Amino acid sequence: MPDLIGRSRLAVYRTMRHDGLYFVTNGPGSANDHWNDVVRQSPRPGVMVTWHSQATLSVRPAAVVHATRVVPSLIGRSKAGVYAALRAANLYFKTVGPGSTNRTWKVALAQSPRPGTRVPWHSLVVVHVSTHRPAGAVQTAAPESPSPTSSVVVSGTDFKLGVATWYDYTPGQCAAWYLPKGTRLTVLDLATGRSITCIVTDRNSAVGNHVVDLNETQFAELEPLAKGVISVKVSW
Repeated sequence: MPDLIGRSRLAVYRTMRHDGLYFVTNGPGSANDHWNDVVRQSPRPGVMVTWHSQATLSVRPAAVVHATRVVPSLIGRSKAGVYAALRAANLYFKTVGPGSTNRTWKVALAQSPRPGTRVPWHSLVVVHVSTHRPAGAVQTAAPESPSPTSSVVVSGTDFKLGVATWYDYTPGQCAAWYLPKGTRLTVLDLATGRSITCIVTDRNSAVGNHVVDLNETQFAELEPLAKGVISVKVSW
């Protein structure tokens, strides 16, 4: 079995045809043949197989190049207002302050980067929040944090920010490369505020800011399957 991980669609077709092997695909873009490259395969590379054997390939769509974004003003906004503003700007965010750990916060008091700053698509905005609005509250800059680019995952001791995809797998179970199998994850959709839980029972590829693969049932609880890739916070 040849090594197909990271190969383009054209390269996969050529290699499998040359070696007299078949393959099927799953994952975003597989249904309409609009996938870009392979992130996982079975059987694994190097396994001896018979002529005309079939491989199962997990694939992903082509990466899209996005322009920079202007950080919106979040100070004084409610939780719903912060979600809506950052979703419209295609930016991630992390909350700190009272109510941030259990998502009971009510209002944004400060932010970093400051409003009007131009940042790359999917950069991280740190939002200082509170369960109530203090009298005379003013903005103080939060520490700068790295943005989850195509090659960086924003991490904490018990969370990661990145992107999630879906594949044909057992409902209630998911794939992650950085945690022990059996770990229970909470996956928060940063665009909508919806969340699901799943158990890590499989491995995905440690590529870019790819932090979890969900089964299609649970992905559909967060966003339509046609979206393919969404921005999430994974905590455990």
